Amino acid sequence: MVIFPDLSDGMVEQVQVADEITVTLRSASQTAACPCCGMVAKRVQSRYIRHLHDLPSSERAVHLLVEVRRFFCPKKTCQRKIFAERFPFLALPHAQRTIRLQQTLQMLGFALGGQAGARVSKQLHLKASRDTILRLVRQRDLPAPEPPRVVGVDEWAWKRRLRYGTLLCDLERRIPLDILPDRRVETVAAWFKRHPSIEVISRDRSAEFAAAASQGAPQAIQVADRWHLGKNLSETLTAVLAQCQAEQRRANRANGHQEEPLREPSQERSAYRSEERNKRGWLEKQSGSNGMNWFARFICRV
Repeated sequence: MVIFPDLSDGMVEQVQVADEITVTLRSASQTAACPCCGMVAKRVQSRYIRHLHDLPSSERAVHLLVEVRRFFCPKKTCQRKIFAERFPFLALPHAQRTIRLQQTLQMLGFALGGQAGARVSKQLHLKASRDTILRLVRQRDLPAPEPPRVVGVDEWAWKRRLRYGTLLCDLERRIPLDILPDRRVETVAAWFKRHPSIEVISRDRSAEFAAAASQGAPQAIQVADRWHLGKNLSETLTAVLAQCQAEQRRANRANGHQEEPLREPSQERSAYRSEERNKRGWLEKQSGSNGMNWFARFICRV
């Protein structure tokens, strides 16, 4: 079929086009397999209509009316005496939407979230609420994680200044791996031991994380991230410049030069304000009248 490529054994009986497109379908197969025992059944017990929502077509909602048959299971020892035929490539059991519509709503949920996904779905004529999109996102099976190779470890504040944990991330795939309840050496080292594939550990200058990495992953190389490298460089340069300044002062004292004391930023601001006040008072005195005060203030600003 062109309209429903996933329903290879289906037959379209009727199509009605109005405010929405209604399509009546049924299975072309004469038999169905029992979902419990797998036996093929031929005896039909009854029929009913299943309502499904599909992706819109030409900005019109598509409503599917699927005729479903109930069969008698031929196996006497089977728990399911009567079962309904399944359409595994069209919709999941007990679902009200087709698989491709659910996948589209899940992608909207992962990309935009619940509220924004609901607004976009309304513009696309999908008719899904925020709660529906979030429920479909939770139903999505997460892919099996690959063994981490490059791991970043840092502390995590459950409650700042009171309780801290440990955050572990996969730096290659840029995804979080785990959140540990505390940052003790034993807890972090035990996590490293459960992941022997780790080759590189990026950490801060904490002695606890260093000891945990050495105990739990002795095969891994311990490195510092860019922020801590920049901090180390800044502290080293500050120490070197302070030493150079001290040596310069000693050299000036030895040569008999007098050094001007360095003023704090607050002292610099106070001196600047005092100088501005003196300049303004001198200009007002030179103007000789109160009418020229605006000119004095203008000159001070310039």
